[in-house]
Amino acid sequence: MPLLAERRSVSYAVILGIWGLTFGYCLLHDQYLVRLAPEHFTVYHPPLWGIENPPLLASAWAFRASIGPGMIMGMAALFVGRGGRRPKVPVKTMLKGYALGLLVTEISGLGAGAWSWFTGRTLYPEIIYPELTRPLITSQSIQLTCYLAGTVVAVVYLVWLWRRRAPAPRT
Repeated sequence: MPLLAERRSVSYAVILGIWGLTFGYCLLHDQYLVRLAPEHFTVYHPPLWGIENPPLLASAWAFRASIGPGMIMGMAALFVGRGGRRPKVPVKTMLKGYALGLLVTEISGLGAGAWSWFTGRTLYPEIIYPELTRPLITSQSIQLTCYLAGTVVAVVYLVWLWRRRAPAPRT
């Protein structure tokens, strides 16, 4: 039996669905970050496609930043959630679980950002902050926390998919 005996439409639904959720998340996330600290994108990211409008630039970065992680996570979820002989996790369940993980990631980032904003202090070592103004301390704390939380949430999500596929215990 092949590792993945799945219809193409289901494979595309999982991979593109997870990438779409990732892109939507990145888009919303970067739109509030660009309003908090436009220089996060205009000064501390390299120019992208000749775009000078900060919100449009943030959107372009969201698109670019979502492709790799979204597609890789989609493929990993497809194999973990639907590959092999064990019972398959329904596509809707997979997408809802992933969306919940994105929500947890963003709440973590917002918590870190709120702490940095209200205390005026860095959450991580100062060396990884491009400058120590309140907007950039806040935006960088949000970003770093989202990267860390997103990694943990992704691993938890894949483990959840794997465990969800476990056959029912025999009685």
